[in-house]
Amino acid sequence: MNEALEKIQIIFKESKTFALLSKLTGEDYKFLAKEALKSALLEKKLSVFSSPEIPEFQKKWASVLFKEESASSPQQTSIRIPKNQYKVKELSYEEDDNFLSLVITSENGELDKNAIIVEPVPAKINAVFCFFDPHDAEILQQAETKIILPPKEKIIFITSGEKTLAEKIFQIIKTVFPDFILSSKIATLLFAALITETNNFVRPVSQEVLHFGSELLAAGADKELVKNILNEEKTISFARLLGRALARTHIDGNLDASWTFLTQEDLKKTDNLKISPSFFYNIVRNLRELIPFRNLSLLFWQSDKDIYAMTVADEEKNLIPLAQQLGISLQSKFFVTGPFNNFSEAELHFRKALKEMVSLKI
Repeated sequence: MNEALEKIQIIFKESKTFALLSKLTGEDYKFLAKEALKSALLEKKLSVFSSPEIPEFQKKWASVLFKEESASSPQQTSIRIPKNQYKVKELSYEEDDNFLSLVITSENGELDKNAIIVEPVPAKINAVFCFFDPHDAEILQQAETKIILPPKEKIIFITSGEKTLAEKIFQIIKTVFPDFILSSKIATLLFAALITETNNFVRPVSQEVLHFGSELLAAGADKELVKNILNEEKTISFARLLGRALARTHIDGNLDASWTFLTQEDLKKTDNLKISPSFFYNIVRNLRELIPFRNLSLLFWQSDKDIYAMTVADEEKNLIPLAQQLGISLQSKFFVTGPFNNFSEAELHFRKALKEMVSLKI
């Protein structure tokens, strides 16, 4: 057991409430890995706060997600009564088949409902798992509106590295719950995370990753269910747009990047009108498997009269220099910028930034 796992094991022994945080946008494998850890915690009857909830992701993977019978973590609500207006003598409650009524007895008149403040109480969290890099501190700041964060030493960052995210989550589960029996539901979540991270093992993977995949299948992972979910994205309209994208891609060896341009007409003719960042990320991810490898891939697309751009890399660290040059925050292994007035303006914007990066390296 390495030092990081030993630290996590100690934190778990001291904790009963957990928060799992991720970015609002990102690849499916991160959300799936987070859901696998969440499911393991819920199976152990621990309280879990998970944020954000992504409707698009939840709809796509609904058949493999853990169905909660109740809220993941008990939620508290504060009812505040201004003491300078009312002298409260007694608090009690009454209950019937339909309602639980809070009865407030005041010595100086009936309470005005507009004077009463009802608001949620931030949940006190013992440990936090962050599915993003430490430099994305603003996500933790946003979470503080909903939860009370623990000390820094109990905030754990789970990031990309030598091992896949699915392997890391499995290691954590087995470390903190030595007697844990991997259910088919969690095995399926981990298998789905592994498949989406490695693009169905198309990307170079180690023998350890292949062995881990076999281990998950032996534990009951539903390979066919995962396959069917992913195949739903492989529509004729998607294939047609991918073909157009491939035809409109050129390679720039000097800037170590590929450039792809899609017009509004391309989207209309291929019947791809319901678009999102994850949709275009899927296009670029497939493109990168078909073209000579480049560090970065840029996709420019037209939406009405505006132009938007997506930059993609295999690892977040490869995007950081360009993101810093442009003064924007990373969302994951991609980031989106825009709007621009036209394709030329968008292309020049990125070429200038990339050339400045090259000159800085020299």
